[in-house]
Amino acid sequence: SGDNTYHGMASAMTTSVLMNHGGPVIQLYFYLDECYEQWKCLEKERKRTEVILTKTFLEKRTPAVTNSNLPKTPPNPTRVDHLIVNQIKQQAKVASLLEKMECLCGVPLPANIHTALNKNHMAICVTQARCKEEAANMTKHQWQRPNFTKDTDTLLMVMALKDLAATTRKLCTALWCALQITLPKPINIQDHHIIKEDANKEKCPSSFEGYSFRL
Repeated sequence: SGDNTYHGMASAMTTSVLMNHGGPVIQLYFYLDECYEQWKCLEKERKRTEVILTKTFLEKRTPAVTNSNLPKTPPNPTRVDHLIVNQIKQQAKVASLLEKMECLCGVPLPANIHTALNKNHMAICVTQARCKEEAANMTKHQWQRPNFTKDTDTLLMVMALKDLAATTRKLCTALWCALQITLPKPINIQDHHIIKEDANKEKCPSSFEGYSFRL
């Protein structure tokens, strides 16, 4: 365990050094990878939730919600372009799943779950806006732009990606919480024993078994 602790500390120190001294570009790649990782976790949690709900509520069918306004990947896409499209599609599926859970519950989910969904949506929109701004600036002032302006654009993108990774992680947690609220509550242990005792009493053979009585 000592080796694992050492390697964990070394990894954290290396990341810290890169983030502090590697410049905006290193930070950009770091948070871009983090966004992809959180997106994969959210996708995995959503699929797991769908399977559990399907097995738990076999008799209940809820209308499927489809969104036809989902974006398409632009020509010659960057990793950020792919990320944005994937995040928008995943967010729409999670929003649809939360609506389904509200139908199954019969009551609205807690406000903090919807807040997590809205904050994630806003983070996606901000990242998309930063991407468009950076592309426009690159085209408009490709040769005239000073270096500090390029660094500023990169730092703004870094901030957007950092927020996107954080809100995606929180949405994944909110989805798990929503599932716990939606699933049927287990029977209380004390109540379960009472029910079991009553069932056993009904099964016990009566001392008058085999006799016929007429009133």
